[in-house]
Amino acid sequence: MSEAAESAPAKKKLHNPLHVTIMVVLVTGLCAFLLHNGTEQKFVFGILLAVTLGMLALEKINKAILVLLGAGIALLLATWQGIIKGGEMHDGHYMPTYIQMVDWGTIGIIIGSTIFVELISRSGLFAWISVKILKVSKGDPFKLLICFSGLTVVFSAFLNNVTAMIIVGSLTIVACKKLKLSAMPFLLAEGIYTNIGGLLTLISSIPNIIVGTAANIGYTQFLLVAGPYCILAFVVTLYLVRWLFKIKPLTDEASKAEAKSMVDAFDEWETVKDRKFFYLSAMVLGAIILGFALHSSIPVLKDMGLEVIAILGATVMLVIYPTDVEGVLNEVEWTLVLFFVGLFALLGVMGKADVLSMIGEWLKSPLSSGSYSGPMAMMWSSAFFSGLTDNIPLAAVLAKVLSGFQSQIGDLAWFAEYGHLLWWGLIFGAGLGGNFTPIGSASTVVAIGILKKEGHNITFMQYVKIGAIVVLVQLTLATAYLFGAEKIGLIQKLDPKAAAASGQVTDDNGTHGHGSDGH
Repeated sequence: MSEAAESAPAKKKLHNPLHVTIMVVLVTGLCAFLLHNGTEQKFVFGILLAVTLGMLALEKINKAILVLLGAGIALLLATWQGIIKGGEMHDGHYMPTYIQMVDWGTIGIIIGSTIFVELISRSGLFAWISVKILKVSKGDPFKLLICFSGLTVVFSAFLNNVTAMIIVGSLTIVACKKLKLSAMPFLLAEGIYTNIGGLLTLISSIPNIIVGTAANIGYTQFLLVAGPYCILAFVVTLYLVRWLFKIKPLTDEASKAEAKSMVDAFDEWETVKDRKFFYLSAMVLGAIILGFALHSSIPVLKDMGLEVIAILGATVMLVIYPTDVEGVLNEVEWTLVLFFVGLFALLGVMGKADVLSMIGEWLKSPLSSGSYSGPMAMMWSSAFFSGLTDNIPLAAVLAKVLSGFQSQIGDLAWFAEYGHLLWWGLIFGAGLGGNFTPIGSASTVVAIGILKKEGHNITFMQYVKIGAIVVLVQLTLATAYLFGAEKIGLIQKLDPKAAAASGQVTDDNGTHGHGSDGH
């Protein structure tokens, strides 16, 4: 499940403080009791991890609060048991252990991307592109589906999926009212397409960032592998959606002329208040995209992480937008930032307590079952669970497990043979699985919410009947593509020496972290 937007009113009570306090006391007490009575630490901390992930799936408590609580309990218990130290001295400075566990590259990308996307949105650039695309369709329903779906993929590749859904969804409602069409098939299709767009680049979704950086996949390399699949999935899903919703193109000339006159009435410049800022924003966006794509070839920057480009882009946008800087900074997804700080700390402790090694042992049998069955098991199982729960912690846990296998690549012949396919199986599975249920993707939740306001009620099972078919087709296509891309050399095998030098560090307990550049 892609990251959910915190859209509830401020007055809404999201959880009962007493219930949360009781839960924390009970879980902490149970874990402390088990540790005191000699239960193996990996089982005790495994229970804590399972409880945290289970509560995340229920979505009864704000995810940032929940993960921070889980990380806090884990750090306290691990320090009490001597599993971790409170901190260490580095070059004369005291560094808390939990600070070292956080992947600050991922945090930097989230903060930087949120800022420059918010400012570029304020320029009116995205709305301008939306109306231009709408006019290309000339009001024809099938062409409208193609244009809106393509626009959704492009926006989802560079924007938060929820933001992309809101922008395209808002335009869809207006266009469908003008053309007297039902908005339901278009909005549901757009919700599905956000997950295809979320696969396109390394920074298109949080799971991509987590898994891509853990696997040491560069921005250009990611695009070269994922791009062709996204094009294939776009075309196949387009005709699948057309068949499912029975969307037909206009045939008579009178209807075509009437539809064209309606969309021509839209003004793409209506939302652009400052054309100078509009053009500057377009230039900065182009520079940011080029920066990500050519990162490995740019002097100085190639020795730093992708987060530097995101933060530089954000800084430039703040410079050319000299008003309401505080308002823009308030738009940073601080809930997501705190969520990741807690998640990285929690997983760091789980690594030290051998929980990730234990999970790795459980997964070793299905993943090492063969060069075809192993990657398929990874892709299809991660897709299934991504449809039921948040795919961010799922991707983070599995990325840590695969990092553990990668650090042993010299000893694990099966991982040396097809470990690269396991990484990509996780990327495709975690990215596509959200289409399975109406709660599997935040963008789908938004699409259904917009439809509800317009008087269209979609039940859980009504969506699953559509989503299950879509996911089945997309995963079948992804499976064939994965092995085909490897056959033609598009997906390269892991180099044992490169894997060892990729910035991953392994301590005596078998845990893994990233270097300061987030790779």
